[in-house]
Amino acid sequence: MIKPVIQITILDDSKGEKCDAHCGADWSSAEVIALATQRIRGRFGDKIKLQYLDLSKPVTNHHALKLSQGSKKENLSLPLLVINGQPRISGQFDIRLLLDAIDAEIEINYEQRERLSRSKYQGESKRGFASLT
Repeated sequence: MIKPVIQITILDDSKGEKCDAHCGADWSSAEVIALATQRIRGRFGDKIKLQYLDLSKPVTNHHALKLSQGSKKENLSLPLLVINGQPRISGQFDIRLLLDAIDAEIEINYEQRERLSRSKYQGESKRGFASLT
């Protein structure tokens, strides 16, 4: 099995207040999560894992508890989009914004890998030239 490159977590409270004007997706809906998963797979393949955590239910695992406590400590609005452990969107968002945030995360990760690769190559080439003289 391919290890997910990006872990997406949506924290929400299914019993909390909802926007009457349909400000964003109703992430507590299984249909919305299924559609988001389908769109993510269609656009990015299987390298991304989507998880929904309903804070109105007892939190059972350590990772979920840590995210829940962090969101409360930072006073972040729900729903909360967390990508690789970092809060990215606090408050109402839809699937389009979710996909845009994933695109941005991929671009950031790519640029960081490129920078690391260039610095490693430059270090090797400097050592290589030094050893030739």
